Amino acid sequence: MSKKVIIIGSGIAGISSSLKLKSYGINSIIVDKGNFIGGRISTRGVNKDSRSSFFFHGAQFFTAKTNIFKKIIRTGIKEKYIREFGKFDPKRYRGNKTMRDFLVNLSKGLHIQQKVKITKIEPKNNKINVLDDKIKEWKSFDGVISTLPAPQNHQLLYKFPSLQKTLKTGSYHACIALMFTFDKIPFDLKTHYDFYKKPGILSWMAAGSNQNVWTAHTNEEFSSSNYNKDKEFLKEEILSSIKQFFINSKIKFHSLHVWKYAKVANKCFGCQIDPKYPIAIAGDFLEGPNVEDAFISGNKAADLIFDRLN
Repeated sequence: MSKKVIIIGSGIAGISSSLKLKSYGINSIIVDKGNFIGGRISTRGVNKDSRSSFFFHGAQFFTAKTNIFKKIIRTGIKEKYIREFGKFDPKRYRGNKTMRDFLVNLSKGLHIQQKVKITKIEPKNNKINVLDDKIKEWKSFDGVISTLPAPQNHQLLYKFPSLQKTLKTGSYHACIALMFTFDKIPFDLKTHYDFYKKPGILSWMAAGSNQNVWTAHTNEEFSSSNYNKDKEFLKEEILSSIKQFFINSKIKFHSLHVWKYAKVANKCFGCQIDPKYPIAIAGDFLEGPNVEDAFISGNKAADLIFDRLN
């Protein structure tokens, strides 16, 4: 099928949409304003002693319930870009050696452009016109899938009130993440610490690509109340909370990252594709807060666009 489809966002939902369209014979283009693919499946590298280490400061792991996602994990394990993480039931998985490696391998063969921000989208006849911040000329597409977080999607899709109505129904928790390293790795260190339902401001801490690169996330209550506070204040609050676990080791490097729209608190309900025009939305805000949920949402959006164009 010779159709032009653009997908906004190079996270798991956007990549899923593009893969599903490709299975139907439609080659889409993915655009994203960021420097790297992945969205909230984020990886940050640091160089130490001529070696690279990686923080996993977004999603720490993913699980699989559906057959389609289980198949992707089996393939990834076989080809060594996915590995099991810890000993959990149900099983948890990570990218190998980074979370970004998972999506880099999953998206092989797809057309992806980073550092491109879509600024306007408008319907025209039976197609969709799109404007970006690079070329600054309207381009016409047969279909569009937007995978931005619901509030950002709501702003962008002001010409599509039916989709806006859906996007307005959901909400997110913020997230504050502190990445840090040690001067020396503490003795008998675990790979993951879970603080859910425990006093304090933390929800969990986990190692990245090795035991000397760590990320600590604050809990939903603290994050949502403080995400817009001064970054030095936030760093000190988190550092004072984590030092009790690493008494004999000095925390060396540290860096803060804040997401305003991190984890889905309430899913969106309503139409996923515009009743009239070939534009659909996808993301965890439609299915749930997990990586697999975003993937499934992308699949559904691709099916809807394919049916509309067929």
